[in-house]
Amino acid sequence: MSNCITSIEADLKDPNIRHIYVDETCVASVSVSDLERLGFELGQVWNLEEDDALKQLQSDEKARSIALQLLSRRAWSKKELENRLIKRGCESTTAVVVTDELEIDGWLDDLAYAGACIRQWLRVEPASRRWINHKLAEKGVSDSVASLAIEEELGEQCEQEAATELATIRIAKVSNLDETTQRRRVITALQRRGFSSDVASEAFRQAT
Repeated sequence: MSNCITSIEADLKDPNIRHIYVDETCVASVSVSDLERLGFELGQVWNLEEDDALKQLQSDEKARSIALQLLSRRAWSKKELENRLIKRGCESTTAVVVTDELEIDGWLDDLAYAGACIRQWLRVEPASRRWINHKLAEKGVSDSVASLAIEEELGEQCEQEAATELATIRIAKVSNLDETTQRRRVITALQRRGFSSDVASEAFRQAT
């Protein structure tokens, strides 16, 4: 005879917890919401399918708990958080499910995250759109979201103007050096921020 759920009892100390008994043996303790989600009922046969569903739920809850702890410390992109959960020992399918749920619940918003990253980077120094796009890709932001965030944050900002602004900042830092060395160092710095050699050269010319 198959094992069946013979009783579902409320916890004496926590009314939100239900203890599931199979043939008078407690096999699990879950929240009321999780019980509804799993759909367990009195008289239901308890087999490997039910056991696997419970284990998956527990795995999801553990991953969600880890994710929320990480989110309490700083913002993450969806892909970035998914990868971190996998590094923390979560199954890849579980990480995907949990980050999908967190996105639906409003905990994850790649567009807002990308915008915040861009503003933070540009507070340090101007940068090219190419550099910003590359940095966002490193953080797991998709090309489409990155493009939208860049347009929202930079608008009609001219790439040459941004490069010239950066050149002005950099020239001030090497003003004690000869012009040849200044030019080499400034152009190298601009190229590291994603500006092409032509744009960097023109920026140096305009800034001096």
